[in-house]
Amino acid sequence: MLTSSYKESSQISSFGCLYGATEVIGVFSGFDYTTPVYSSEIQCPALGVDIRIFDDEGNHVVGKSGELVIATPTPSLPVCVWNDKDGSKMQDTYLSKFPAIPVVQRNIVLCLGTKSDEAWIDPRTKGMIIIGRSDNTIKQHGERFVSEEIYWAIHDIEEIADSICVAQSNGSGDGRAVLFIKMKNGYVLDSKMILKVEEKILRELTIFYVPKVILPVKDIPYNLNGKRMESVVKKIVNTNQIPEVNNVRNPECLHQYYNIPQLQDF
Repeated sequence: MLTSSYKESSQISSFGCLYGATEVIGVFSGFDYTTPVYSSEIQCPALGVDIRIFDDEGNHVVGKSGELVIATPTPSLPVCVWNDKDGSKMQDTYLSKFPAIPVVQRNIVLCLGTKSDEAWIDPRTKGMIIIGRSDNTIKQHGERFVSEEIYWAIHDIEEIADSICVAQSNGSGDGRAVLFIKMKNGYVLDSKMILKVEEKILRELTIFYVPKVILPVKDIPYNLNGKRMESVVKKIVNTNQIPEVNNVRNPECLHQYYNIPQLQDF
């Protein structure tokens, strides 16, 4: 974003990045005209926004990636979820990400569950880098990557209409990537096609990124904003249960991801 101001008839311009969320219909970051702008980094939080990065155990970390949280309430944060009569959806979406944190502290930490953003704070510049949605993060063979890298690798395979990639965990700290593919009319995801997908990912990325499981589906779930719903598919794959969701544009397709034999007993 380009912002400009005038001083003594000369134009002063500054480049910077903004970061926000649908939940607040606004931004969580701001600009600081007194500090440098570094490539790919957000300069600073907006006034009154306590941005922190938490690791999987709920520790505040700097210099390593983790979950982005708003650690102190601000006036623009949501206080409820539509049709959430008992507050359970609000609790599950925003306040239950880090159960290891003491209850008193957890109740003042709002985790952006619907966005589930993974971020990193540069210890040198104090700038922030948004890596991507943490729901998209996959750990396989000890390597961490995000679903978008898989989408990018296979986006130009002409037989593929769409795809969605999620992580399946076995509780050991590692897991595997599961790739669901929607084929174009007239094509099928047979062994030859699966090999073509694997070779394309290997060529564009590395062997560590090749999904352990590649399965066909007839449709990919999207939310009302037109975004793939990795978080919902990931929950189905890991729990073998279909969660109650209200913002799926095509909810009928969720049953395709349920009770798949290849995903059981992992």
